Amino acid sequence: MSLEEERRQPAIDRDEHHRRLLERALRRNGGARDWQGWKAGSAEDFMTMAAKAPRMNVLELSLEGDLNIVYHIEMPVPRWPIDGQLRLGSYAVFHLHYEELWRWEPFPGWAPVGLFDPLDPFHPNCRPHFRGAICLGVVPPSTKPTELALLGFHTLCLQTVSLDETDPLGVLNVEACRFYRDHPEYVPLSRAGLFEPLEAELPAGCPYPRS
Repeated sequence: MSLEEERRQPAIDRDEHHRRLLERALRRNGGARDWQGWKAGSAEDFMTMAAKAPRMNVLELSLEGDLNIVYHIEMPVPRWPIDGQLRLGSYAVFHLHYEELWRWEPFPGWAPVGLFDPLDPFHPNCRPHFRGAICLGVVPPSTKPTELALLGFHTLCLQTVSLDETDPLGVLNVEACRFYRDHPEYVPLSRAGLFEPLEAELPAGCPYPRS
């Protein structure tokens, strides 16, 4: 099934898809018993969160080694400007990666959450690339995958953002810092939370169409 077909599935199919993903992942859960139990609980919590967020769809789930989750969210996404005009995407495909040692040791701020689609995010805390990095700043050890997903969501739609290009903890795109300081109408792109309906309108004063 293509990504576009996944996005158009009704809620009942989405829930069944999530159930099957979880069952398959639990059957293939690997590692020491304690790590297996932690991943299983985290995966179940993630699916519970997704069930409460109509705009969210889990595409892939693996517990074979590290915890890996690929998920899609309908949301405004800032994309690289063309001729000085910001473009806004309508969805994002995230990749959440969680290693066992991060239960006790600090995360690399750019490591746990990345972006598969779009490939051209225009954001102070994002680096355009395949599985582009989303820098979440200082993340305490043992932060739950559900909390990491929320941090990634709030960051990408500019609800939490650093516009100081000298900030050593999170700025990956200096040009984007300068752009959003000059265009504060984009910050944030949406005030809607993950569990709320997506706002249909563009940010106040936004002169550019979605793409």
